[in-house]
Amino acid sequence: MNHLGKYSQMPPTFNKLKSLGAVLETEGFSLDRDLGLILQSDYCAYDITPYDVITFASTGSDGIHFGLLTDFGTVSDLEDAFVVCISPMDFGSQIKIVARNIREFVGMLCTMGDAGVISNFNMITEEEQYLSLLNKLKQEENENEEYVKRANYVVDKIISTIGCEIIEDVYHYVERKVMTERTKQTILLTLNGIGIIGSEKAHSSHTIYQLEEDMHIDLNEIQSFLNHATTESKLAFIRDAQYTLLISNEVELKELVMNLMINLGLNDEVARLRNIDESDSLESESFSTSAFLELD
Repeated sequence: MNHLGKYSQMPPTFNKLKSLGAVLETEGFSLDRDLGLILQSDYCAYDITPYDVITFASTGSDGIHFGLLTDFGTVSDLEDAFVVCISPMDFGSQIKIVARNIREFVGMLCTMGDAGVISNFNMITEEEQYLSLLNKLKQEENENEEYVKRANYVVDKIISTIGCEIIEDVYHYVERKVMTERTKQTILLTLNGIGIIGSEKAHSSHTIYQLEEDMHIDLNEIQSFLNHATTESKLAFIRDAQYTLLISNEVELKELVMNLMINLGLNDEVARLRNIDESDSLESESFSTSAFLELD
């Protein structure tokens, strides 16, 4: 699957990081082993991964991965796309925008020294929580000088190659700078915290169809809502239907949403939804086969 869809290639910062990663390997260092970042050129998503997110890296633990938010294909340049952290196991806090763009995300990686630490941002919002996290990280660094030495070498290489900057105030950057910029663009809130952005031509009156996990689905009522909803309201419905996992659990609702996306011209997003379905099917088949072999 070409998960890039309408976009011809990954952003320059990703390609630079990937090339640097190859060089580091020849020197005995690694983005993965030394900073916990596994770059991925292929699509790697879970049911909770927004369909308009292009994944580009993971931590290799608990399904945590990072992606570029295309806002349903409206972002003109992936280099400028917000970076989203998806942590499937952090129920209720699975998704959070952690950087304004991939270049600043790399700066955050260099600041924290570990991609996995960034996923902690999903569960915190207060300055005291950030300070506590940073203090804990500092203590761990003091206990492992060899790891810190290797990580610092890789960080220096990244900074000199890509030119990103260390983020002096992590709390202010994530909770103030990133969130403020996103909030200015957002005209509708969604359950996953990403929201729906507006445009100059956006309709001024929008409604939200209230969804929650395990609720009873009335397809006729939903169809009636969608027949009269603005494009932005329809996009919010797609986000919420996915985040509550109703799409994953209700076949008829999934078909309705796929048809809705096709009608909206969201062919890339439909392809990603189908890819997730195929991946789930393969995992289920693999599990069933393994279980059968064990029993046999």
